[in-house]
Amino acid sequence: PSLYTTTHISYSGDALISLNLHSTHLKPSLTPDPRWPTEILRENKGHDARKRPQEKQTGVRNRLRARAHRAPLPSILLANVQSLDNKLDDLRARIKFQRGTQDCNLLCFTESWLNPVVPSHAIQLAKLFSVYRLDRMADSGKLRGGGVCVMVNNSWCNNANVVTLARSCSPNLELFGLKPTWTLHCVNFMRLSQFQAQHQDTALIVVGDFNSADLKRAVPNLYQHVTFPTRRNKTLDHCYTPYKDSYKAVAHPPFGKSDHAAIFLIPKYKQRLKREAPVQREIACWTDQSVAALQDALDDADWDMLRPSTDVSEFTEAIVGFIGKLVEETSPRATIKKFDGAAKSRSGTTNL
Repeated sequence: PSLYTTTHISYSGDALISLNLHSTHLKPSLTPDPRWPTEILRENKGHDARKRPQEKQTGVRNRLRARAHRAPLPSILLANVQSLDNKLDDLRARIKFQRGTQDCNLLCFTESWLNPVVPSHAIQLAKLFSVYRLDRMADSGKLRGGGVCVMVNNSWCNNANVVTLARSCSPNLELFGLKPTWTLHCVNFMRLSQFQAQHQDTALIVVGDFNSADLKRAVPNLYQHVTFPTRRNKTLDHCYTPYKDSYKAVAHPPFGKSDHAAIFLIPKYKQRLKREAPVQREIACWTDQSVAALQDALDDADWDMLRPSTDVSEFTEAIVGFIGKLVEETSPRATIKKFDGAAKSRSGTTNL
């Protein structure tokens, strides 16, 4: 039974169930129009349609996420912090909530303003990074400011594989050099001429606060990768490498009240093996069977047939050509890919 009033309509439970069963078998009253978009006309939208393959995202950022600790060059966060001691909370927050900072291989801080009173374990960020620092000492001739601190990601290179190359502190210059012993990546703040003479095959990366200095004037073969202003309208923080387009510099917010913007350096460098196409060539694959077959062919050869020639050059050419033909007939061939500058070759298909 149902009760109808002028203000509202009430139904019993059985009536609602019957209405539901009746409505599920009704055809839709709205007739589709062929002029509608295909997305609306499709009845089972998203269910019967084939799933599109997920496209691989490109770009230097996505490439760095895919191989955060296996990139050809290390990712670097460079910042003039102007006292690192009171920026630790900001640094911990960035490492916790920003994946790029957490996976960054090197954190390079200038103007750390640290002194021997502050121990290294007080600024060490759990077990993620190892701390290497050079504080401004009293014997340097300058009491205020200064200091360099480098934090190395242990997932990229642990503490046992980092060697300190040089330390120097003066009123106008602070030099601090580090080298991972297991790889060709280096971060150096030392005399470049001496370093390049000792480590000619090493990837040189020079980062820091250069103020008005221009390192490219002294070393023309270096490239500067920071192209935007880092303090007001001036570019004071630089990054130099011997490779063109090896880094993409991205501006990040400064730490605390520092007036220098933080710089995130994303590696763009590609190895020569990936930049240059390999060259395919065929080589002979020598086995015990092929050597024995060649020896039998040489023993059965009629060498007197080649002797009538009186010219030594013609005789030598005939002998070499005959032996080369025997080698091609008895030895299997293999197709290899040879990379430019690589000592090793990668085997391909073998034709027996």
